[in-house]
Amino acid sequence: MQKAAGHYFHSTGPSPVVKYKGKQARIDGTVRPSVAVEIEAGTYAKHVRGAVLDLICHNYPKKLLVLVPVDGQAREIAEQSRSILEEFVGPSNVRVVVLKGSGKDPHLEEDAVKVRDALRELGWEGFPIPRDQNHGR
Repeated sequence: MQKAAGHYFHSTGPSPVVKYKGKQARIDGTVRPSVAVEIEAGTYAKHVRGAVLDLICHNYPKKLLVLVPVDGQAREIAEQSRSILEEFVGPSNVRVVVLKGSGKDPHLEEDAVKVRDALRELGWEGFPIPRDQNHGR
């Protein structure tokens, strides 16, 4: 996330806090000013659905779920998670990204671009688009 969003990504402080009655939970971070972020490497859909619930309950209006592929189920889990998030948050406020890399086989540059593109689709304007992707403008 640091590679994709730089200093706009915050994993500490008050912004990643989700308030439930009597307790607090934390999501993995936020990209200011409006995107709540969860990063999951779980192989069980049930585990990822818990992260989806925390995203839904977070007060930032935009939601980004990043899945690290651990086994062949990442795409299936992504589709299920996307459908749940869209039901509660709305399609325009949700992005789900399945990374190419993993802890054993990182693809930092390629995955940072995927995450940054998803953030831009959510309206984030933290970094300017590189000139070669902006037709020289």
